[in-house]
Amino acid sequence: MVREAESTGAARAAEAAPLSGQIAARVDRLPLTRVQWELAILTQIAWGIIVLNTDGIAARLYPFVWKPHHVVSTFEYGVIQALAVGLGILLGDFSMGLVADRYGRRPAIILSAILAGLFIWPFAWLTNFWGLAVVSILSTLGVGAILATHSVYIAEVVSPEVRNRVLLAAQSTTALIGVVGGLMAYYWIPGQYQFYVYVMGASQLLILLPLLLWRLPESPRWLEARGRHAEAERVMAKLEQRTAGAYGKPLPEPDPRPHPVIMGGHFLAGLRELLLNAEYRERTILLLVVWVLGYAGIIYGIGAFALVYLVDHGGSAHFVFLLAIIAGLVNFVAFQVNAQLRERFERRHVVMVLSLVFIVPWIVMYFETKLSILAVGYVVAAIGAALWLFNMYNYTTIAFPTRLRSAGMGTCDGVGHLGAWLGVTLTGTLYTIGPNHLAWLLFCLVPGALLPSLLIWARGVNQRSAVLELVST
Repeated sequence: MVREAESTGAARAAEAAPLSGQIAARVDRLPLTRVQWELAILTQIAWGIIVLNTDGIAARLYPFVWKPHHVVSTFEYGVIQALAVGLGILLGDFSMGLVADRYGRRPAIILSAILAGLFIWPFAWLTNFWGLAVVSILSTLGVGAILATHSVYIAEVVSPEVRNRVLLAAQSTTALIGVVGGLMAYYWIPGQYQFYVYVMGASQLLILLPLLLWRLPESPRWLEARGRHAEAERVMAKLEQRTAGAYGKPLPEPDPRPHPVIMGGHFLAGLRELLLNAEYRERTILLLVVWVLGYAGIIYGIGAFALVYLVDHGGSAHFVFLLAIIAGLVNFVAFQVNAQLRERFERRHVVMVLSLVFIVPWIVMYFETKLSILAVGYVVAAIGAALWLFNMYNYTTIAFPTRLRSAGMGTCDGVGHLGAWLGVTLTGTLYTIGPNHLAWLLFCLVPGALLPSLLIWARGVNQRSAVLELVST
């Protein structure tokens, strides 16, 4: 049953729109075949190539190129990183979330590849602070766009029974992309870092973009929610035909019970409903707090100086990039293990456990700084951080209905990147305070990891095996 919306203009307009749900029901009855795997993996390849190649480029170049050649100071590096992960991603996330809800998931994902590919290449030759600051913002617009859409798209084309399995198993491909990126960094940074940057840009424009244009259809669920029934029918019929061919026998009948789909409104209707609808406002505020704190700590606060921490304790460029390669391989396995949990546990409980997987190794790494201990601790903590991030992506996606799913994801994740801005800027100072960088570590572990996980564990909604429209409408 559709939950009663608060009596506001936006909510009344949404409630007055016609209900449907035949397309959603037809999507949810599709068996899991190579067709769904292809769509999910392609979307996550896009995330991996765009995010891992673009987001955090400064963190890879600073310790081994900028710092030894005095291109920027530690403070300026913190500002560059903050502008990238804060302002750039915020603008891309927020704007592309609205675009994806109004104009489609497919064009937003395609645009993300174009934006990221166009604006990463100046990192190969710029050597002044202001130039690097500007391209840090521009290059991460595409990162924000894929963050607002990747888990949204996958959730809308698979059934609730396999949603968690498909999401996390497909997301494991990002770890393998990280391994490839780590290998290139291992061999090309610092000596051939310019070639490294050019290859990153080419992978987005010459490999990813053609793949998306060729193989990624629009989400039929989104088309239905926009009232574009003829297009939804065409896309759905093709998806059913491909799935039936892969399945090898007749498809199951759709669930006759209604999937309540409220049609989307004009361009800013989703944003207004997030703020005015009492139920979605509560979810949005909780997620904003969790994302701001998490990005400030477990994701970007720790990430901005994790490699610097290893270098400060004797790690060379080859050591840290080889470690990143190993962490990527181990993360791939960890994603697969998490995917096998399927729908047995609530995602909010998993998020809480993963925060501890991140916290405990860093406590050990603070007290014991032998490179062998740091290596093991870094890999284990990386598992906790990566799986925390993707489980939060998936939780946030499923918390909102189709008509404003990308807007909700883009708003929470985008505004949450203000925490990345705060975290990276603040950690630049905190890293210099206390014995063995204690202030930085405490900030990342307590308010940056433990607190947001406790909030989502205590206040989050249940999502296990729920029909997408029922858990979020």
